[in-house]
Amino acid sequence: MTIETVKDYLRVDGDDDDGLISLIMETAKEYIVSAVGEYDEEDKTANLLFCAIVQNMYDNRELMQSDIQQRKRIEYTFGSIILQLQLKKALKVDV
Repeated sequence: MTIETVKDYLRVDGDDDDGLISLIMETAKEYIVSAVGEYDEEDKTANLLFCAIVQNMYDNRELMQSDIQQRKRIEYTFGSIILQLQLKKALKVDV
């Protein structure tokens, strides 16, 4: 996934936040690898999760305490997608 693709997803113009976005992209990839065991860049579901994690980290750099419910909803969604990716990986290994 390129930074240009991620910036399109985030709807970010300009290069001011490129360093931050690159760092968040690395972190998102590590997040997926830690949760699933791999990050298959050919998997559209994994790429969508990657972009969603980057967006969540980028948009919520300074969360307020009142945003706890929204964060829990996002974490539940990520958890569901991660479970799906874990199952896909397990099925690939078993085949």
